[in-house]
Amino acid sequence: MSIILAKIFGLYFLGAGLAFLLNPKRIAKIYQQIMENEAILFLGGILALLFGAFIVSVHNVWVMGWPVIITILGWMSLVKGVALLSYPRFAQFFSFILLRPNSFYSGMGILLTLFGLFFCYLGWG
Repeated sequence: MSIILAKIFGLYFLGAGLAFLLNPKRIAKIYQQIMENEAILFLGGILALLFGAFIVSVHNVWVMGWPVIITILGWMSLVKGVALLSYPRFAQFFSFILLRPNSFYSGMGILLTLFGLFFCYLGWG
């Protein structure tokens, strides 16, 4: 199961990372719009909760090795989903990002791309 999830996370993080790197201004604009719309925050909470619940249910693996990263990501998503559903303004906690959106999203793009490469290596390497 860890290998399959590593492949999924690898492709997801690569795709998201490249999107952040190639067009950080567009991503910043989209996130600004999301932060201003409670319905979208609610939907995001539902999706994060569903995704986190799935990962935690099928891969709650606490070992000294890379599979624990998948478990931690699942728990983080679960907590994020509950937070967004119960308190949508939780997202405003991260509003400091909007102060320097281009540098933040470019840096996040690099980080996500590296995570994607890491997981792809584990999944297909």
